[in-house]
Amino acid sequence: MKRIGVIFCVLGLLLFQMMCYAAETPSAVLDVRKSVVRVIAEDSFGQRMGSGFAVGTSQPVQYIVTNNHVIDGATKISILLSRDNIIEAYVQTSLPGSDLAVLRVATPLHNVKPAVINDKTAKEGTAGYALGYPAASSALSQQITGNTEDVTITDGIVSALQSVPYLSGFQPVNAYQVNVDLNSGNSGGPFVNSKGEVIGICSWGAVDAQGINAAIRVSELTNVLSQNGIPYLTASNLNMVRIILIAAIVLVILALVFLIIMLIKRNKKAKGVLYGINGEFAGERFYIPDEGVNIGRDAAMCQIVLPVDSAKVSRSHCNLRYDSHNKTFILTDLASANGTYLLNGIRLEPKKPAILSGGTKFYLGDETTTFRVGIEE
Repeated sequence: MKRIGVIFCVLGLLLFQMMCYAAETPSAVLDVRKSVVRVIAEDSFGQRMGSGFAVGTSQPVQYIVTNNHVIDGATKISILLSRDNIIEAYVQTSLPGSDLAVLRVATPLHNVKPAVINDKTAKEGTAGYALGYPAASSALSQQITGNTEDVTITDGIVSALQSVPYLSGFQPVNAYQVNVDLNSGNSGGPFVNSKGEVIGICSWGAVDAQGINAAIRVSELTNVLSQNGIPYLTASNLNMVRIILIAAIVLVILALVFLIIMLIKRNKKAKGVLYGINGEFAGERFYIPDEGVNIGRDAAMCQIVLPVDSAKVSRSHCNLRYDSHNKTFILTDLASANGTYLLNGIRLEPKKPAILSGGTKFYLGDETTTFRVGIEE
């Protein structure tokens, strides 16, 4: 019972940790903050602020996406990166009917990452996150910055797919109805899925209603980018890069493994082996050391010792060595009484070494005590 209790406690702890983890903002979403910037538009009435995000395929980035209503009528547009780092920007293209604008910065931004775009239509119920610099947050902190750590993240879901007539005289805009609270200053910021992929652009909210806001579908943006020859990073491209990178890593690992195996094989010393064919040691094998072995009946003189009643075998009958450099064996009869023979019946001359190749058989005295030499790589 105690064990069962411990198991349930462990399972409960793991479940609690999983629930806590699930409640956390995905790291991919947190990483999108590095793509978000604060946009400042100035006109004769003063300043107004919004958010934006970088597009491109690599760093440094040159283009910032925001809402048209953020910069409409502005005489000067700036990107606030920090209190002491303000970069001037210009309108590359704007679409009032879609409430979209693409800005080009005067100086490429090295510390801002291009956002990953996923222009596939999200389904109702898809988890979403709005990122930006809402005015209420700035009022709360009593300071206006463009720091990455000051980007706010608000979560919610895609409530519905809408086609919204944003301005009269223009085609309706494809948008997501979202329940994410959008505050003044959020306009132009990215609306991302749990993978950190931009699926919409935060734009506006319904008047006198809570939890009903709109994010322009990112497909409206990709059309604009493509028409203006502005490159952007897509989820499919990123996945392909990841696949290529993983494949390259796998190939490198396989190449290293192959190289290691080849080096091991090259450095691995082949072993000379003596196999018993007939007699006392039939079916057995002996590894031959570099110094060789003596075979005979006298345990004091030999390393491979046959029974004392082996009448045809001398006390120290023969010596066998393995030449690892040439992968050959050297068999020497030690002036035995009954001789050492190759399997073809040739008797070795006493004290005269004979060179044997792997697979050669020999016997001591007669064929009742037969051995075979071999090589193990």
